[in-house]
Amino acid sequence: MSFYHLAMSLIALSAVGSLIRIVIGPTIWDRLLGLGLTSSKVTLAVILASFMYEASYILDLALLFSILGFLITVLLARFVERRGVL
Repeated sequence: MSFYHLAMSLIALSAVGSLIRIVIGPTIWDRLLGLGLTSSKVTLAVILASFMYEASYILDLALLFSILGFLITVLLARFVERRGVL
């Protein structure tokens, strides 16, 4: 097993922990934290995949995932804080 496969397995294992935080909660803020963590794990996995396949164009997807994850987390937090009014 190569280093990349081991690292990808560890990222997937930690992403499962983040998904558990989303499901269990107990508050909406815990779920938003889990969403942000899952977003960063997906970004990290895409970066690692770009190194595995030696394809630098995949890094553009990592940038896109990180920006979208940030925006989704911020917008959902704002929506919850203002009780449904954007």
